[in-house]
Amino acid sequence: MKDKDFDPFDIFGAPGTEWGKLKMKLKTCPETKYLEASEEIISLAKDVLPEKELAFAENIAKMLAGTRKSKELARNILMKLVSPRPKRPLFYLRHHLNYLPHWTRDPILHMGSYVDVLVKEMAFELSGDRNCLRWPLGKNLNRIKSLISPELYDRLSRYNKFLYVPAKHDFEVPPEREHRFTPREVVLAIFVGMKLASEIKNISKMALEYSERG
Repeated sequence: MKDKDFDPFDIFGAPGTEWGKLKMKLKTCPETKYLEASEEIISLAKDVLPEKELAFAENIAKMLAGTRKSKELARNILMKLVSPRPKRPLFYLRHHLNYLPHWTRDPILHMGSYVDVLVKEMAFELSGDRNCLRWPLGKNLNRIKSLISPELYDRLSRYNKFLYVPAKHDFEVPPEREHRFTPREVVLAIFVGMKLASEIKNISKMALEYSERG
């Protein structure tokens, strides 16, 4: 099956069949909610991304709410955006982008894992504390709070709080929603995550070296 023909729900059969009934149960974010996003995530994106990049990201989110052809183009753009090394965890992220706009948690999780591992390398380099290589993102940020700019600390902390931690641990759907994450939030998470990764690599040789591994 070619990528352009891929529909993660095709395997479940037609409506009315047993598999078709399962298909309906497995539908995730409703199309009417594709372009919603939490105020915290929107605010973070506005703070991190230059105006043109934010506009580009928002346009990709709209493409995911469009025709099948526009969805395919949006997925391809996102895959190119996260195509640099290392193979892991970006390799996993690229795989899960195939399932947009239906399934949204895993892309946010793997994008966060990439930021997390870069912070581990940066924290070890800046602090000399080898424990940083096994600590979670939040603990590492607290360890190096005085060693990085307040702006970077704030942005990484908000990324962790509103995107990465919820993707890992929060399986409760807010009362006003039918799904935990929307396609728009995935797009913003990826653009913000890649921008933060770039900032980390600019100040950490170890993070840069990790990002260039095959």
